[in-house]
Parts: sequence; C-alpha cells; structure tokens
Amino acid sequence: MGWYSLLLAVCVIGLALIVFSRHERQQNASATSTTTTTTQANTTPPLVSDHWQVALSLDICGQYVNLPRTANQNSGIITTGNGVVDIEPARAGAKADQFVGAKATLTKFLTSEDVSVTSTKLTLPKSLGKLAGTYDSSRKCGSKPAQPMVYIWASPTATASFVAPSPVGIGYANGEMFSLAFVPRGTSVARPSAQKLIAAFIKSQATTTTTSTSTTTSTSTTTTTPVGPTTTKPVSSTTTKG
Repeated sequence: MGWYSLLLAVCVIGLALIVFSRHERQQNASATSTTTTTTQANTTPPLVSDHWQVALSLDICGQYVNLPRTANQNSGIITTGNGVVDIEPARAGAKADQFVGAKATLTKFLTSEDVSVTSTKLTLPKSLGKLAGTYDSSRKCGSKPAQPMVYIWASPTATASFVAPSPVGIGYANGEMFSLAFVPRGTSVARPSAQKLIAAFIKSQATTTTTSTSTTTSTSTTTTTPVGPTTTKPVSSTTTKG
C-alpha cells in the first residue's frame, strides 16, 4: 500500500506542476503581446494656443450675405455675423482638442451652422430667410445653370482666387478668405465683405509680434566695475495659394 500511495502522490504532484507551468507561460505571452498606446500632442496648426480669423461670405446668384451669429459662442470656431470666422480652440475649454490641427475644417464649421455643401448641392438654413433652401441642378441663376463652388483667396491682399468644387477637406490658414457660392461656372465672384476686418486683424497680430520682438531686443544689462569705464552688454535676443 505504501508503494502505490507513493506512485499516486508523484502523479498528482507532476500534474500540478504541469498545470502551473502552462499557466505561467500563458501569462507571460499575454504580457508580451500587450501594446502600449501613447497619445501624441497635436503639432499641426491651429494649435490650442492659436487665434486665427478668416473671412466667409455667401454669393447666391449675385446676392451677397454673411452667415448669422453662431448660437454657441463657446465653440472653437464661431462667427458673430459680420463675415469673420473666428478660430480659437482654447475658447472651447475642455473640448479644445476638437478644433485643432486637421479637425479645424471649413466643413466642420459649416455643418455646425446647418450648412450642407457638396459638389452638386448647397443647402442653407432657415436663418437666412428668403435665401434658405436647397440649391442644385434643378435651380438656375436667371436662365443659366449654376452649381456650388468655393472661391478661396490666400490672404486679404491676394490678387486672384482659386476654386474648389466643395469645402470637403479644406482647412484654414490665418487670414484666408472664402466665398461660398452658387453661381454659373466662370462667374466673377466678389471678395468677402469682411476683407478689411481680416486685413486689420492680421496687421494687429504683426504689430504685436514686432513690438514684442523690439522690446526683447532693446533689453540691456549694465555692469559697473570698481575701476574702469561702465560696460553695457546687450542681451541678444516673424502661403500664397495660387
């Protein structure tokens, strides 16, 4: 009986060791295959710290109008109804990351204003009164067929615009100007009404940068030694789319 008991004990212990070993191998394999995901900070402008402005007007068969005031003035991209689109991600607080880099698009802003645009159809909100509704191939400007297009000027001083069939994928650059139009192809579209406001904004930013740089450059430190003359040591310290 002792001999058989010993054999049984050896078998039980061996089986337990095999089960334990298999468990350890599975745990190690699981730990090795675990992937650590690191979220990288956005480095594509606009950044959370940026404050940009662009101009945006509508041209519907020669009738010019601006989008009305944005309902949510705490959004990262808004307008006050004056034709200026103000891009300031930090204004959105905890939601600021929704308005930075590639997330800051013209389509995103238009969607928030209940404006829908494709290469064949433009839909305007009720807040635009008589101009509200859908503009597609069933409508004309007078007797001429028309279509939605986005005219873009690279800056307030750009001499010419270029045309995109829709705003899909279009981002912003500080100082750009956009005219969202439903007109016959080849029509000459006027610059946005906020051109002067955007020019003044860009100028104010440039003036602030120049003043800040000038102040830093002119800073100096004077060191007086017991013997000899006073020594002054200066402290060394800003796309046009065709």
